[in-house]
Amino acid sequence: MKDITSELNELFGDAVMQEIAKIAGVADEAAIADLQTRLKAVGAEYRRIISITPCDLPGAPSDDTLSQRLAWVDAQLLNPVARLLEALEPENRHLLSLWPEEPDPELIPDYDEIAEQLRSLRMLGQNLAIIVAKYRFHDLPPGPLIRYRIVAAIAEVLDEALPDLRPSRGTYDASTKQFHGVYPALVRRIFLEITGLHEQLDRLIKEQVDERRRQ
Repeated sequence: MKDITSELNELFGDAVMQEIAKIAGVADEAAIADLQTRLKAVGAEYRRIISITPCDLPGAPSDDTLSQRLAWVDAQLLNPVARLLEALEPENRHLLSLWPEEPDPELIPDYDEIAEQLRSLRMLGQNLAIIVAKYRFHDLPPGPLIRYRIVAAIAEVLDEALPDLRPSRGTYDASTKQFHGVYPALVRRIFLEITGLHEQLDRLIKEQVDERRRQ
């Protein structure tokens, strides 16, 4: 299995960039090199995000839903931490007595320090629960949100590296039920390189095109 460093280094390699340049109709080597640098940075960042975020994208650590994550935080983090904090209250510490054994004092942990760390962990869990509950309430699972942000980042890179490229949805093909054109083809090819997914992305591309037309 490839390690993550070699995998990221292979993102947007020369063969892929030749394909992207052909789609864009760009022969300027300096422009393609600039585009490659920008795309590598975007690709690496979103590969990192996917690798640490439960979602439905390839490379994610799991596909747990927001409801599953909320239940997990409650059952596996907040409830156990609450029990441990109660056990470490000063009035309960006599129950941790090892007498008649007399262990080396250095082997006895600092209960106050542990309790402080547990309170920090509890705060993290509470904040996580609030965030997950908020996105669940608004029906915004991570997968679609990551897709939106990847397409937005791709559009921004194309604006910067290929300023003469006109953002356009393309022409609708009823037979494929998909928009075809240089701009959507570029976005889809770049998205494929980052995520490994062939997706139409029509709505997300339209949002980016419409946003640029309003500017």
